[in-house]
Amino acid sequence: MPILQAAVRGIRWTSFSMVLVTVIQMIRLVVLGRILGPEVFGLIAMMLVVTGFVEMLSQMGLNEAIIQQPDPTHIELSSLYWLNIMLSGLLYLALLLANPLIAAFYSTPELESLLPWVAMVFLISPWGTQFKSLLQKRLYFKPLAVVDIFSALTGMLLTVVLAWQSYGVWSLVWGQLVQVSIVTLSYVFLGWKCNMLPKFCFDYIAIKPYLSFGFHLMGSNALNYFNTRIDQLSIGVLLGSQALGYYNMAFNLVLQPISRINPVLTSVAFPILVKVRSDTGLLKLGYFRILTLLTSINAPVLIGVSAVSPLLIPMLLGDQWLPIVPLVQVLSLFALIRSTGNAGGSLVLACGRADMAFYWNLMLFAFIPLAVIIGAKIGALQGVAWILLGLQIFLLFVWYYVVVRRLIGDCFFEYIKTIIIPISFALPMVGGVVVIAPVLSALPAPLQLATQVLGGGVIYVGLYLYFRKAFVKEQLQLLLKR
Repeated sequence: MPILQAAVRGIRWTSFSMVLVTVIQMIRLVVLGRILGPEVFGLIAMMLVVTGFVEMLSQMGLNEAIIQQPDPTHIELSSLYWLNIMLSGLLYLALLLANPLIAAFYSTPELESLLPWVAMVFLISPWGTQFKSLLQKRLYFKPLAVVDIFSALTGMLLTVVLAWQSYGVWSLVWGQLVQVSIVTLSYVFLGWKCNMLPKFCFDYIAIKPYLSFGFHLMGSNALNYFNTRIDQLSIGVLLGSQALGYYNMAFNLVLQPISRINPVLTSVAFPILVKVRSDTGLLKLGYFRILTLLTSINAPVLIGVSAVSPLLIPMLLGDQWLPIVPLVQVLSLFALIRSTGNAGGSLVLACGRADMAFYWNLMLFAFIPLAVIIGAKIGALQGVAWILLGLQIFLLFVWYYVVVRRLIGDCFFEYIKTIIIPISFALPMVGGVVVIAPVLSALPAPLQLATQVLGGGVIYVGLYLYFRKAFVKEQLQLLLKR
């Protein structure tokens, strides 16, 4: 089965990339957390809320539209390429004009000098993004993995060196710009090697089908971005840059693992599900396979982080970051529940239902901002974390009835079982960590942490192998098969 073999190769390469890039990013986060204070991370978080939203608008959902369309012509791809570049340039100019208003909104004058440089990514990245989409569409995951690893390593080294030389927040700015430049140049080179370079032409009529899909997806992404960033926006405005720095660091610690783990499968799953979407049985099988793998990996990682955070955070970041321990514990559980939506996102896009994602996020837009603001007012950082967790649990069930059931039919029991089983294996792992913690208290902190992680890992893997031996054997056979 060529598609299955391509999927396995894709998972191998993206897994390899994920492991290395995750290690690189965690080293970067820990080192910078010790060199730079919460205020610097707060400034960066303020800028990223704005620039991330503008970057999402600049892409217009066109990259996903290219993957979703069966056979795009050279004229269509060329027109989309130049449209993306022109739109990114216009958005950069708009951001420059709005820069004073953004600084005033946050009551942080430093943003006015930083934001134009951070936003330079809009002038750099669009030159290479289409080539990345085409490589994904052709299931060429090896070059994508190499680019990710090399750019992450280079960006991390430059950022750490500049931070060590007392460049402060500018170390993060320059490190990001260099990393984006390396990624873009690499994709352009790969596009040239694979004969993907565009023509100098533009045909609006040819790209109308892409724009229809892209506009729905862009609207969905815009609403989703706002819904998932309203917590940081509210904290920055209501509680200030230091509180936002604490919150952003906590969020980074829990999201770094899943932000690297999830794309291993979703970046491979999307083009694969597109190819089998006409067969509901295969589509359903593919969706639950992805959801099972995601939850089986995310559950021990995130629940484990929540359990060992009182020991992990001061050891890695220092005592100045102790206030984020309770945040990490709650946000880890929130991130676990939210991560289940990644598989659903691939399913929705593969079915060409960007409109469904748009209306889902429009519904969330009606009440998430108010809920988060109330949480910030009532309980500050802890209030936001707890309200996000409760809301995400509720939305887990709503997502099934509104989206999953409509696309692949009634499967509620299988949906819940797929999520609950890995979590039920991870909970005894936490119990084991809690039990052995007092026994290890006399040991040095690194040895305590290593023993807790190893013990918890043995419990989880043991339970998984005992109760799901056939599933594990099947996955290993796929990965090892040549």
